[in-house]
This record gives sequence, C-alpha cells and structure tokens, in this order.
Amino acid sequence: MKRGICLLVSIFVLCATSLFSAAAESYPERAITAYIPLPAGDTADIFVRTITPYMEKFLGQPIVLVNKPGAGGSTAVSSLAGAKPDGYTMSWANLPTLVTLPQMRKLVYDAKKLVYIAAPMEFEYILYVAKDSPINSLKELIATAKSKPDNIIYAVLGLGSTNHLGVAWLADKEGIQMKAVPFEGNPKAISAVLGGHATAVNTSTTASVSPYKAGLIKPLVVMSSERIAFIPDTPTLRELGYDFSQYSCLGAVFPEGTPEAVRKRMEDAVRYAVEQNDVKQQAAEKLYARIVFRTGGEYKALCDKYWDIWGRVLEKVKLKTQ
Repeated sequence: MKRGICLLVSIFVLCATSLFSAAAESYPERAITAYIPLPAGDTADIFVRTITPYMEKFLGQPIVLVNKPGAGGSTAVSSLAGAKPDGYTMSWANLPTLVTLPQMRKLVYDAKKLVYIAAPMEFEYILYVAKDSPINSLKELIATAKSKPDNIIYAVLGLGSTNHLGVAWLADKEGIQMKAVPFEGNPKAISAVLGGHATAVNTSTTASVSPYKAGLIKPLVVMSSERIAFIPDTPTLRELGYDFSQYSCLGAVFPEGTPEAVRKRMEDAVRYAVEQNDVKQQAAEKLYARIVFRTGGEYKALCDKYWDIWGRVLEKVKLKTQ
C-alpha cells in the first residue's frame, strides 16, 4: 500500500515538474504587465523604460508598463496581491516597499513571501537646497535647524522612504527638528524646493542632474556611500564623520507562488537588458544611474539584510510599528 502511494506521489511530482518545465519553455506567450511604483519622469520610471525594449527583445513579447505611484511605492506592489502567479503580472519595487513600509504599517502583501526576480540598479542620493538659499553646507543647515526649531521642511518621496529616513537619522543624530513632507515623485519634491515650499530635498542623481546643471539647486552632501561624478567636490556623510550612508535599489517582484522557471526567465531578461552597451552608456551619461545587477536570490538576501539595518533606524526615529 505504502509503495503504491509513494509511486503515485512520484508520478505526480514528475508530472508537475514536466508541466512547469513546459510552461517555462513556452513562457511568455502573451503580453506581460509591469507596474512602476513612481510617476512618469521619475528615476525608476526612466530607468525601467530604458531597459524594457531589451527585455521585450529577449522575451519575444511586449511588456505593458503601468505607473502606479502612491503610498511610498506600496500601491504598485499591492496590485500583485490578487494577481495570478503565472508570470504575466509583475511589479518594479524600490527598497522601502519591501523593507521599511512593512515595518511601519499593515500592508495587503507580505514582502517576505513575494518572488524576487532581480535588481538591476542602485539609487544614489544627494541632499540639495535651492541655488539662492543662504545655506551653503550641511553644517549651516544643521545650525539653521538648531536656531529655528521646526522651521526646516525637507521634501521626500514618501514617509518611510529612504529619502525620508536618511535625513530623519541625521536629524536624530544631531538632536534637531526637521519636518518631512511627502511628494508624489522626485520631480515634485524638487519643485517644492524651487518654489520655496521646502528648504531642502533628498533626491536621486537621475532626478536631480538636470536641475543641478541648470543652476537651480546646489548640493550640500552626498547621502549615499560614494562621491558622485557630476558633483565631485561634494563630500559624503561618512567623509563628514557620520557612521552612516543611505542605501536603496530598484528591483522587480512576482506574486507569491510564481514558478521558479518563470522567475529565472524574467531574471535573465533583466540581466540581458542591463548588459547592453546602449543601456550602460545611457545609464552613465544620461541617467547617472549606477547599474549593479543582482540575481533574485541576491536581491532577496539584500532586502533581508536591510530589513534589519533600516529597522533599527525606524526604531530610532520612532516609526517602527510592525
């Protein structure tokens, strides 16, 4: 009896494996929908639209891009909650949607159970003020905040974003009060500074290079770990003596239950896209984006690592609730 049951189980597993293999070999057979967590013209949007044509070439099917901004990026990933795990619905994600937001509030998705496809790039961050601002350095910004408590407003992508938490960590370290105001996307956050609605903005290289070169904003400090090519004289936080650097990346996820063979096929499509010379050139010369490819496994491990790192920051600034 037991031998018969074992035989049936073996046959079932073999059939299931064969079906998954067949599905992977034919995947994809139709268009794929991919959500973008930020609005058109933002860093993630520009980068995704740069690599998508090459992903389509590799897969042999179109990828329909749908911008779903809001809630710090969680609106896009939340859209996967009711999607079939068949490889035809995916979402791009910034690190907060998978690491910080789940620790701040209850979400419709479990970030730990999503299927991590790959991560093709890292974000780099710079803290800016308007060009005509009397503040010319991080030291002066801190001094201003100390002399005028609650008078400094800084624009961020959303509460719980690393743009927010990086500055929140700095304010806590210095014992100063600065108010974070969320905006839907980097361009609007930068516009808030230009319009005098915020004193400073912590934003990405891709989003800020044009207004910087147009002479509209000036950098105070690089929030990420390394100096940035188009502002070579601007120091990093670590160079100024802080034991901290801001980190985030762009990646892609499938719904829970998506077959591994399908996931691997999409991972290979992302890898193929970022290995193209045209993409590398655009990333370096136009987007000022840092391509660092990570497999799905490496991406998941990175998110697990920063779950703890950013979790400690959330605790420190009293934003961790989950």
